[in-house]
Amino acid sequence: MHVLRRQLLIVAVFASGACTGKPTTLQDKAMSPVTSYLGDQPLPAGPVLGHPWATRGCKPGQREPDVLACVDGAAITRPQFDAVRTSYPAGTPPQAIVAALVDEEVLAHRAATTLWGEWLQEPLQRLMVGRLLEDQMEHKLGPAQITEEDVKQAWTNKTIRHTYNRPGVYAVTDAQIICCTGDFRQCGDSEQAAKCIAEMAPTARALAAYLAENPPATAQEMHGRVGLDPRFAKAAVADLSFFYEPSKPYSEQKGYVLMVEPFIAATLKLKPGELTREPVRSPFGWHVIRLESVVAPAHKGLDDPEVLADLKKNLVPALRDEKVEGLVGELGKASGVQLYLNAFDLQ
Repeated sequence: MHVLRRQLLIVAVFASGACTGKPTTLQDKAMSPVTSYLGDQPLPAGPVLGHPWATRGCKPGQREPDVLACVDGAAITRPQFDAVRTSYPAGTPPQAIVAALVDEEVLAHRAATTLWGEWLQEPLQRLMVGRLLEDQMEHKLGPAQITEEDVKQAWTNKTIRHTYNRPGVYAVTDAQIICCTGDFRQCGDSEQAAKCIAEMAPTARALAAYLAENPPATAQEMHGRVGLDPRFAKAAVADLSFFYEPSKPYSEQKGYVLMVEPFIAATLKLKPGELTREPVRSPFGWHVIRLESVVAPAHKGLDDPEVLADLKKNLVPALRDEKVEGLVGELGKASGVQLYLNAFDLQ
C-alpha cells in the first residue's frame, strides 16, 4: 500500500497535475529549510505548558462553542480555521483543514519538547514544525532510502515509464469540422459521413485559407479567431497530443493510441508553429492543424544509471510524505487529540 501511494504521488510529480483534497501544508514544510531558527534560548511559558504559541487552552471532554479540537490542552479554534481556510485550494474539505491544524499542533508540541530556539510568538509554531521535519525527514531521508522494490513498482506505471521510454510526443492545435465520431473504420464506411465531408469541403478550404492568410502566432489566437468568425460556426478548435515513432511506418506503431493516418502524415510535414496550408481530410471530417511542439523520442530503461538516479530523486517526496504521516499518527495517539467537528457548520 505504501509503495502504491508513492507511485501515485510520483505520477503527479511527472505529470504536473494539480491536486486538491488533503492539504499539503506538512509536506511543504518537510521540504522547506527553516532559515530563522536560531540560538539556544529556553522556550517561554504560554497559556498551555509545552505550547507557548497557543492562544487558548482547553480541557479534554469539555466542549466549547468555538473549539474545533483539543490537542494536549491546546485549543484549535474557529478563528484559526477561518484564518487559514483561504490558503487552501478551492474544494478542500473543511475536515481536512482542521486535521492539518491538529497535525501542526501535534508536531509543534513534539518539537517544543526536543528542540530549543528563538521564539517569535505565533510564528514559533511553524518554525518548530519546520525544524522538526527538517531534522527528522529532510536530513535523514533521501534517494539512498528508496528501495529497489519502490523503483520497480514505479516503473510499472505507464505515465512514469513514458517519461524515459517512449516515442516522440506531438502537440497540435486542430481546427476541425467533424462529421462523424466513434470508430474511424465505421466513419470511413458511413455514407452519411461521406456526404457531410463532401458538403463541408468548401468551408474547410475557406477555413484553411483564412488561417493561412494571417497565421495565428499562438494556439490561443487560433482558438479565438475561429470561434469569433460566424462563417465557421460548425468548426471547433481542440488541443491534442499523441505519441509517434517517426523511424517506423504507421502500420508498425504499437502500444499507443494513434491519430488517423492522414492526420499523422500532415502533422509530420510541419515544423513547430507551422500550419497546414490545405485542409486535411480524415474519416471524421476536416482538419486544419497547427503543430505546437515536438518532444523527441526517448529510449532509456532502468539499466541506465541516470534514469535510476532520477527516479529515486523523484520518489523522495512520497517517502517523506509517508514518514510525516507516520510520525503525526504516532504523536497524535500520545497527545490525546479530541475533535469537535460538529460544534458548528464549517461549510
